[in-house]
Amino acid sequence: MVTTHIPESTLLVWYCRRCDKSCKVQPPDPEQVACKCDNPVPGLRPTRVTVMHTPKPRPLHALSDEEARLRALAHKGTKVRVTFEAEMTEAWRWSSAGRNGIDFIVTDPDGRRHTVNGSQPGLRIEAIPADEGNAS
Repeated sequence: MVTTHIPESTLLVWYCRRCDKSCKVQPPDPEQVACKCDNPVPGLRPTRVTVMHTPKPRPLHALSDEEARLRALAHKGTKVRVTFEAEMTEAWRWSSAGRNGIDFIVTDPDGRRHTVNGSQPGLRIEAIPADEGNAS
């Protein structure tokens, strides 16, 4: 059996003696005040009221196959391979504190530039064959 906990809060409510509607609420909650009298006459003692907060339904939308696939991968610790095609814009060699490497700036087909650390573990950069690169 599955039980869900519905959040609730307890309010102190003073009812107006003129119209018998709530005129003061503590802690303040404008949604709970119903009295429209110009000069409300609150009772001497508050009434304790427990309000149940029902969660607002989230809108549902259909997922494309690609979005569903990406959501299935979007878990911490999942091993993935990220690949994209880009044009080499700039490359430079560097050395620092006994380490050295080569870094790249590449431009993707949308014109966005990305910096690629050539010494990143697991990184593999390949040339696209000339006949395949012109096919797009």
